[in-house]
Amino acid sequence: MRRRDLLALLPLLPLAQAQGVGEVCGDWVQGFGAFLKRVPPASYLVYPTEAKDLLLFDPFILDVRTEEERKKGYIPGSVHIYAGQVPDRLGELPKDKEALILVYCNSGSISMVVTAYLQALGYKNAKNIAHGFKGWLDAGLPVEGGSQ
Repeated sequence: MRRRDLLALLPLLPLAQAQGVGEVCGDWVQGFGAFLKRVPPASYLVYPTEAKDLLLFDPFILDVRTEEERKKGYIPGSVHIYAGQVPDRLGELPKDKEALILVYCNSGSISMVVTAYLQALGYKNAKNIAHGFKGWLDAGLPVEGGSQ
């Protein structure tokens, strides 16, 4: 993992605490390390063109970017829940833990952590869109809103 990607994860350190891992380890940094060890293998990663093909299966598309980023455009049909709000808004996600969930952020870094979090909660088909919204745009895929 690149240093830039690790730095992007720093705002999400409380996710480890949200799972109660920090209490077990006694220290939130150790708790976050324990959380990272449980991140599933890259099978949860899909590239933008693969994600577009998965739209045939009517997935739940989760945009975890900021409101400012969302205003610049978004994947059609996506639901916006900022990454830091996901733990408090789980009721807005599909009740079926087998449901296909495609998660994206701006670059794919933050959504990677959110996807791992969802998988840790039992969402077996949560997938991170590699390279995020930028990758979606680079692939020439359709967007709504913004001035793209």
